[in-house]
Amino acid sequence: MSQIRIGRRRLLQSTLALGGLAALGGSLTACSNEGRGDGGSQTENNAVTLPTYIPYAGLTPDLRGENGVSDTMLAYPQNPEAVTSGAPGDGADVGVFSLTNTPVPPSMDQNAYWQELNERLGFTLSVTLVPSGDFTDRFQTTVAGDRLPDLFTFFPGGIPGLPALLHERAADLTDLLSGDAVEKYPFLANIPTESWRSSIYGGRIYGVPIARGAQSSSALYRRDDVLESMGIDGDVTDWEDLVAIFTELTGGNRWALSNVPMSLIRQAHGIANVWELGEGGTLTSTHEDERQLEALEQGRRLVEAGVVHPDTTSADNQQRQTWVVGGTTTLFEGTYAAWPALATRPSEGGEMRLGIVVPPAIEGGGTAPIWLGPATHNLTGVSIKSADRAEALLDVLNWLAAPFGSAEHLFKNFGIEGVHHDLVDGEPVLTDKGQSESQLGLKYVGEGPWVNYVPGKPEVAQAQFDAQSALVPTAIANPASDLFSETQSRKGSQIGSALGDVEVDILQGRKPVSAWTDAVATWKSGGGDDIRDELSEAYEQSQV
Repeated sequence: MSQIRIGRRRLLQSTLALGGLAALGGSLTACSNEGRGDGGSQTENNAVTLPTYIPYAGLTPDLRGENGVSDTMLAYPQNPEAVTSGAPGDGADVGVFSLTNTPVPPSMDQNAYWQELNERLGFTLSVTLVPSGDFTDRFQTTVAGDRLPDLFTFFPGGIPGLPALLHERAADLTDLLSGDAVEKYPFLANIPTESWRSSIYGGRIYGVPIARGAQSSSALYRRDDVLESMGIDGDVTDWEDLVAIFTELTGGNRWALSNVPMSLIRQAHGIANVWELGEGGTLTSTHEDERQLEALEQGRRLVEAGVVHPDTTSADNQQRQTWVVGGTTTLFEGTYAAWPALATRPSEGGEMRLGIVVPPAIEGGGTAPIWLGPATHNLTGVSIKSADRAEALLDVLNWLAAPFGSAEHLFKNFGIEGVHHDLVDGEPVLTDKGQSESQLGLKYVGEGPWVNYVPGKPEVAQAQFDAQSALVPTAIANPASDLFSETQSRKGSQIGSALGDVEVDILQGRKPVSAWTDAVATWKSGGGDDIRDELSEAYEQSQV
């Protein structure tokens, strides 16, 4: 699976390992829009006409998503046709700086997928891939060395002084994309409006978004096949019943949890999603919510009870997923976007079936709403050195964002039939060669709206749709998810990491739960209060 909440520094890994502040990431890594200094103001950003939304009408989904739920396909359309004509771009080679959550693929000279991609594009696409855990540092190093290529991915948060950086190093795309101008790029126009809000800095559009929305929401996965074999019903609405299941699933060299599900625990306690909106538009960080202490106590008890894998703090997400697939653990907290990749991995003990644990409300029983993920996963900018080619480069991004069911989409995701994928009952299933060679990080460069689909596993796509339909329409949004704070940009990672370290110490029993209160006070005085004030001001301006 791919853990796609991106832009996390390695110094946060121990916190993320315990599920600690992962879902509070919006307060630890910047959101996106209000700037200070060269960043301009939210008022300027509000004045920008967003690209006109023109949804692609060439595909009728098997299951139509509503209220934030993604469309779902139970089977890949037969005989997909091309939706573009001719090669995209201007024929000149294109360099890309992107990220990966998978092993780096073979080099171009040994990669049939990459070679065929270049053939179809009509030019050589050179891709520099950076592991997501190293991305922020590598991005800053690349910028400092003035080595940004034609296209580069970046994230709404985690990069100090992002508005000024984009003003100096990225091409202004406003005139090419604002309003009806985007019609020239129909598959960029297919990107939902909400995701474009994260592309605006200082009153100008500086990137093309990769839309995710509900897919970035956190989820506690469970192996329903394992629970069923043990006669356990995982659909519980009482916290103590859930803890009892964790205990029953633990024993010998097996543990219930790959990581401490702090997102689920916080949701169960009714804690808001990163920021809580008060009267008059003033924001309050959920770090300050007094229920955090009880939530941390619940997480600490799980570690103390031995139901969490003891190596979780030293493992990465790939390792924790491997535990679930191999049967060493049964539950894993990730995001909804993780489901397709997890479901297709071979598992120990036969066919793996996944389900989602709904947060059981601590107060009064029943269930609690989940937190809604941000609308934008990342963005792709055009280097200012390539500004004279901006139209051609947007044409390339338009090709990469070709919709589900098109010939372009089929090749981009599954490569050459008989080489990178085989048709199994009409469904494109990646071969080992396809799994290895096709991982060029293109889904983080140009991508259309998310569609739930798993080759040859319609029951998984159906399960995704059902779970999202039950939980996403009532999900709680972060009111600051598309706002920007300069202090957050410059200090958020540092002060957030320090707070995250305290959380890890609490969960591991090295510090008392009461240490959280002092740590939050330090976070506030170190920049948290300034972040609150800047985001509150931006929110007020956004409502005009």
